[in-house]
Amino acid sequence: MTQNRAHAAPNDRIAVNRLLIVAGLATLWMTAVFVRVGYLQLFEHSEYLTRAQRQQQRVIEITPKRGAIYDRNMHPLAMSLPVDSAFAVPAEMKDEALAVKLISGVIGVPRDVLQERLESSKSFVWIARKLPPEKAEALVALNLKGVYFQKENQRY
Repeated sequence: MTQNRAHAAPNDRIAVNRLLIVAGLATLWMTAVFVRVGYLQLFEHSEYLTRAQRQQQRVIEITPKRGAIYDRNMHPLAMSLPVDSAFAVPAEMKDEALAVKLISGVIGVPRDVLQERLESSKSFVWIARKLPPEKAEALVALNLKGVYFQKENQRY
């Protein structure tokens, strides 16, 4: 029986050493995770807060489709028609100065106003809302990267 105990002792030491190595690695890993989480919470909090607010706080006014109003002879007096509204994603635009020049010429908005809108820190800016069809077609024909269109209803 003493021989079995003599043989068991080195195996026990190996098991204890392995357990200590695993426990040490787990402790090291947990320490690294807690240090990273603490760094993010204490030093990078404001950066991530502004990122989250920029991504989550968008107010887009959507005009509903309203019913037509007719006179007693069933002639339309007022109706809603779909029109295009143009918006831009400044981060996707390659040459903002050229885009401002072209857009300004088409829709008649002063260049400095458009430049100010595109240089804002927003990820989405309205270029023009409820454009007349001829201006919308001219703007579509420019085929500018970062300029998109959304259908809205205009009351006539």
